[in-house]
Amino acid sequence: MKILYNDKMLDIKKGTCAFSLLSKEEQKNVYAFLFNGHLHDVSYCMMEDGKLQTIDSESDTGKKIYDRTLSMLFISAVKQLYPDCEVHVEHSLSNGYFCRMEGKEHLDEKCVQMIQKRMQEMVKHKCIIHKVSMPLQKAVTFFKETNKLDKAQLFEMRNRKNVNIYSLEGIDGYFYGILLPNTTYLTHFSLRLYEGGIWLSSQEVFKNQPKMFQVFQEFERWGRLIGASNVAQLNQKILHGDMQNMVLMSETMVEKKLAQVAEKMVQKEKIKFVLISGPSSAGKTTFSRRLAIHLKILGKNPVALSMDDFFKNREDTPKLADGSYDFECLEALDVPLLQTCLKKLLQKEEVQMPLFNFQKGKREWRKEPLCLEDNQILIIEGIHGLNPKITNALPADSVFKIYINALTHLNLDEHNPIPTKDYRLIRRIARDYQFRGWSAAQTIHLWKNVVEGEEKYIYPYQEEADAVFNSSMIYELPILKTIVLPLLNEITVDQKEYLEAHRIEKLLSYFVEGESDAIPRHSILAEFIGNSVFDVY
Repeated sequence: MKILYNDKMLDIKKGTCAFSLLSKEEQKNVYAFLFNGHLHDVSYCMMEDGKLQTIDSESDTGKKIYDRTLSMLFISAVKQLYPDCEVHVEHSLSNGYFCRMEGKEHLDEKCVQMIQKRMQEMVKHKCIIHKVSMPLQKAVTFFKETNKLDKAQLFEMRNRKNVNIYSLEGIDGYFYGILLPNTTYLTHFSLRLYEGGIWLSSQEVFKNQPKMFQVFQEFERWGRLIGASNVAQLNQKILHGDMQNMVLMSETMVEKKLAQVAEKMVQKEKIKFVLISGPSSAGKTTFSRRLAIHLKILGKNPVALSMDDFFKNREDTPKLADGSYDFECLEALDVPLLQTCLKKLLQKEEVQMPLFNFQKGKREWRKEPLCLEDNQILIIEGIHGLNPKITNALPADSVFKIYINALTHLNLDEHNPIPTKDYRLIRRIARDYQFRGWSAAQTIHLWKNVVEGEEKYIYPYQEEADAVFNSSMIYELPILKTIVLPLLNEITVDQKEYLEAHRIEKLLSYFVEGESDAIPRHSILAEFIGNSVFDVY
């Protein structure tokens, strides 16, 4: 066979293992392979001509493989020590996951140390992670026989020939993607007792995030209460005609939380500025409009302001290393001007407000000056809304900060949480296609830069918020699937966005389709699928 690897054409025997082509130094850092655009684990043997590429430990895909394998190691260690305990990998927390151990009473530091010690022993002894590929129906039967009914129901929704089941030290599991071949790859990890559970991470530094944790846990409990903690349970409810009820419950929960945020703000009488921040496709625009309505009900007269109007002129905007403009950094904003305007407004002075002309890249000025009356509150939306540098010149009691994100509680199953980034990427693909005319490939291509900006300028300040708002709705992926799946299928295997598109396509394939007719026009989801009652496009 002829294989193109590292820009060299190699003649090799049919059935050659891709791993054997690597040097010993390369083998340490390669976690997977791309062969003709498809992802394979390190045991893959090539059976046809093609192009071979490596997935290294520092790539996004490599990090996902590492974290997935680390979860398998943790689950196996727990099950060996506590056979009657069920492990739930619930949601993200401080660059790791919060794990709950159902059936284990009195979890303490000693238990955590025992689990960590067992994990370290398995790493030291190079325990093999066995993979068994079995027909789909056989996998369904296997999970039914082992009383993993949610997994069985999940696979019944999929249209695949085979399923990969992994086993480590006699403990079986299914994971949303490939794993590493043995435990020696897992050279770094941390465990920590936290709020009745365990924080598991490939990182050493733990950053306490009590506000984020509280919101995640509240929605985890709610999911269990309504019987929809995972995709299989949600699918069953939709198949049994309960879609409308799912929509009503989710929308009522959103309304309830909006009312609570508005009431909390009004109780603090000196608040004049509400700053809203959150990552892309969190639903900030619709949230802001709906929050304004709740404030009006409580006797306030909110005024909207975009932080983007305080951009510096194009020629004064900082640039990235490649020469392009860095519109996301704090220095792209005229912070002194913003602070001056806010301080004058607080003193009830009339202020001439800027209006940025994005076509010209120039600052212009609004004709009518702004002056805040006693019952008015200024709602300011922007990426840097939580950054203390924006508001450090204002009295603390005049500012209320809100962080919004799609913090989904919905998991594929007890071991496979759905990343919040995936929720937002799926939302953005739908919105970009319908209102910008973009392809899914264009959205995916830019997504990495979007996420990098969020990690720099938003996530470090999450805990600065006075309120954390969860904009995810339990029913939304079945709706978005009908829009996004055909767009993902347009991406061909030769495009560099194919790997990510295929991963998202696989995620959506677990969901049954939902009817968009059930979505109210004021819903946050309407911002992404259309027909919103608000001017959000």
